[in-house]
Amino acid sequence: MHPSPALRSTRPREPGPRLTAPARRPASTITTVTAVNAKIAIPPAFQELHDALSVLQREAPVYTNLSQLQLALRGLESENGVTRIAVLGGPDGNTARRLVKVLLADPLALESEWEQQLSGLDDGDGRALLLRHGEKLELDQRYPLVRTLYLPSTVLYNHNLEVLLQTASTPAEEQGEGRVQALLVPGLETPSSSTGRYSTITYPVHKTLVLVQGLDGVKVLLPSKSSAGSTVGENMVLAVINTAWGNLNSGNEALRPLIPINLKRAEEAIATFRKSLDNSFNYEHAWFESGLPRVSTWLIEGTEGLPAILKPTIRRLVETLAADAETAIDKDDAQDAVRQASSVVPTSTRELMNRFISNWAEAAHTELRNQLDIAFASKNWRKLAWWKLAWRVDDVTYITSDILRQSWLVDADRGIIYLAGRIEQAGLLPSSLARSLGDFRTSDTNPYENASIDKSSEPSSLTLTPNPEEIMFSDMFPLSTPSPITHPLSLPQSATHLIPSIAHHRQFLLWTTIPPLQSLCQRLLLHALSTTVFTSSLSVLMYVSISTTSIYEAGGIAALGVVYSMRRLQKRWEGARESWMEMVREEGRKVLRAVEEGWRIVIRDGGMGEREDENARQEREKARQALRGVKEVLERMER
Repeated sequence: MHPSPALRSTRPREPGPRLTAPARRPASTITTVTAVNAKIAIPPAFQELHDALSVLQREAPVYTNLSQLQLALRGLESENGVTRIAVLGGPDGNTARRLVKVLLADPLALESEWEQQLSGLDDGDGRALLLRHGEKLELDQRYPLVRTLYLPSTVLYNHNLEVLLQTASTPAEEQGEGRVQALLVPGLETPSSSTGRYSTITYPVHKTLVLVQGLDGVKVLLPSKSSAGSTVGENMVLAVINTAWGNLNSGNEALRPLIPINLKRAEEAIATFRKSLDNSFNYEHAWFESGLPRVSTWLIEGTEGLPAILKPTIRRLVETLAADAETAIDKDDAQDAVRQASSVVPTSTRELMNRFISNWAEAAHTELRNQLDIAFASKNWRKLAWWKLAWRVDDVTYITSDILRQSWLVDADRGIIYLAGRIEQAGLLPSSLARSLGDFRTSDTNPYENASIDKSSEPSSLTLTPNPEEIMFSDMFPLSTPSPITHPLSLPQSATHLIPSIAHHRQFLLWTTIPPLQSLCQRLLLHALSTTVFTSSLSVLMYVSISTTSIYEAGGIAALGVVYSMRRLQKRWEGARESWMEMVREEGRKVLRAVEEGWRIVIRDGGMGEREDENARQEREKARQALRGVKEVLERMER
């Protein structure tokens, strides 16, 4: 950029252009809708890469930086695409403007008006400044995000450059690859009209020059290794530190990636050379002493535009996009693998949970036996003896319901909920299944309201049988709704029905066994009363209508009816009570076996690792295919 004075020719001193306001666009020059939506003609040499990047944008939006991808696509729309370079400085924007002015200045010409204008710009509004080539000096401040300064710089014109000046520094909390991403995709802040807050809009660049004023911001702005493994400072990010030679320790390992420069020395060198060409030797010495030649070379490196040849800056941007996308995909794969590995429960924990289940099952069976023995020997149960039914018929539902609620696996129900929490804590079952175990306990609805008694079998079951001892409750009152645990335990799709609930089954017994028992009691009493009344009426009728019938003979008929009705009431009711008692015990044993088996299946099969999300896996595979297509196109373009 700054050739040797011996190779330079003198140039007549001409006054620079004056700063003018942007010209107004006449209404007749407004672009039509057809022109806006017109398809952009991509150079044939870049068409394949453009298509591959478009596929990557469509298939992997989560794993790519879309703003950088849009910048790469725009760079492929012409053979000599624009190279955008960001210059990031500290809160003081004057130092960054001085650096850019030195890099873009022409030592062979007098100080141009754009140099004076650049030095005198005000940073009060906080907007970034974009430098573009223009035939005349012009400042465009119409946009809220950035101010655009058009200036007649030969460096910008020859290398098709844009320079973004931003005073905001990179946040200190960004580390590693996140810090590099923030340097290559700086954010432009714009105020919100309604709330007064600021929103950030990304503005990607091809390269970034980081300026550190002194040693205070070295740790914040120091570049690191990129995801591809190459040093970012050597190609896309360059960090410079403005300091005097005496304040810099060149042997410091922390400062080795930084390039020390001396802006004051460079400005003095240019001013000295502009005074007279005889100062060329002093200019060369001071220019190289300032450290700017390396920065000047980096600025224009890779910006050469050749026909059918991809610019190195655009190529590095595409390679960085591909490397970052591959890193993001691999990171998701690693996180899924770690999550699956961490969710596998060790064997020792399964054995401990199995011991807990065994202890619970033993205590539950003991509770079922002891509590039901106490309940069926209690005074309340004896109130339902057959000879007390005449005045206890309305207490059948209350007494039997109280036995189920107070004596049927109450402690076992609480214990299994506690164990469910222990098993969930061990990572052997989803939390949704553990929460579902107690949902039925708080429900006020009747899930068995549609369960009905098979009426067609009642008449035969109520008739006398030759062997009354063989009468069973299930034979007398067959239910059209089967017990929820009569079938072998399986693993259905619904998690809420994986394991039988004790409270659920208690409600099943309350709704399906007590109403038939109450109905049987009432029918037996009605049958005994009607039989007694019928035989008594028959005896009275015989005594009145047949004169030869004695009162003892007529009374014998009435007594036979009473004995028959009471005997029938005794056998049928006591048989039903015994059948109900046995059914309650058996249902308790069945539900305990089912619950124990269900939890053992959960302990055996649970905690084997989270199942991989199939949709996420397919998305990553599509992203890999699109990324593979971009890499293949890049390899073919190298040949």
